Amino acid sequence: MVQFISDVISKFGGRPGGSQQEEDAQKYTAQVMEQYCDNVKKEAFKSPLSSHFESLKIFSLIYWFTLWFMTTNYQQRILLSTLISGVGAIFFIWHFLTYRHVLDFLFPKETSWNVEGKIEPKGEVKSTIIIAGHIDSVYEFQWWYHFKTFGVALNVIAGFGYVLLPVYLGILWLLTYFMPPEGAVMWPYYVFVAISPAALSMFFKHGEDPVDGAIDNLTGVATAVEMAKVFSKEKLEHTRIKVVSFGSEEPALRGSEAYVKMHKEELLQENAVLINIDTIKEKENLTIVSSETNTLVKYPQDLVNKMESAFQEANVGYKKLPLPIGASDGTSFALAGLPALCIIGMDSKKYDPSYHTRLDNLEHLNPDGLEALKLALIQFVENWDKNQ
Repeated sequence: MVQFISDVISKFGGRPGGSQQEEDAQKYTAQVMEQYCDNVKKEAFKSPLSSHFESLKIFSLIYWFTLWFMTTNYQQRILLSTLISGVGAIFFIWHFLTYRHVLDFLFPKETSWNVEGKIEPKGEVKSTIIIAGHIDSVYEFQWWYHFKTFGVALNVIAGFGYVLLPVYLGILWLLTYFMPPEGAVMWPYYVFVAISPAALSMFFKHGEDPVDGAIDNLTGVATAVEMAKVFSKEKLEHTRIKVVSFGSEEPALRGSEAYVKMHKEELLQENAVLINIDTIKEKENLTIVSSETNTLVKYPQDLVNKMESAFQEANVGYKKLPLPIGASDGTSFALAGLPALCIIGMDSKKYDPSYHTRLDNLEHLNPDGLEALKLALIQFVENWDKNQ
């Protein structure tokens, strides 16, 4: 698995969604899959890949404009300021935080690619297990690299500013019916002005260079390829294995979203379940994700229980926690009503300096996590097949 990760990085470097490097890496992944799979295909799709992160510029401009708009004649402008910032806050939550992509129509569509390999069982197909990761890597979160936890805090402060400014202005507008908005009720406005520079960390979120993405998420694709290798030699009885390398996950789950749209009926008919692998950095932080906070997705409890049992039987330690920030490709399946689960291998309770920075490289990857996860996944798949 580590060799696959090393090969992709040395051949293609960073792989932003929709880039030539991403396509070349997907072609290479398809070639590797062909050694083990009965059928391999690369599928192109079009999606507004810039929509998710470029929308942050819109929300920052709305925030700054509202503060400026209030500087003169605020008594006359307060209602309009409330409405403007309120619309910004709603779309920030709806489009960006919960990944619902309602502003996609504002951005041009670009091409990206998914790769899928199939391994058929010996007998009648009764279900399908999809084991997947994403091939693309993110443009560096430059504030996170240079300022570490403080850089993350700047993003959080800006986000709270976008959401709380219209709440404050709405209260202030109501108070104008009872008293002039002066003195004590005006001081929060100056707090919002004081934190406004934090929005720069959103407006200029990305650096110029993509990261290697060794951990996030060549570990997921390498694990999927390894499962193809294992189950091409040890064919299952009634379970089809699909190994998938999603494209353009970093621009907000675009590859998995396109995959679900293209194949939903097929996936329903074959009783498919997704096991998504993302960011396997180290053994001690292997985590079965029970839900995803940003996207408001909860994974099926019976699937979580089966994965827990597999980890226990394989004698592999694990945690079971919600994903507190961001999202995984499991969300695309869950939102479409398809059973899915995600496994990560990075500490989700505190900031890891390698996450979305240039430190996401082979040097900071502990292969023990991949080997332990491999044992648990083999156990899960074998248990699943026995019960078909």
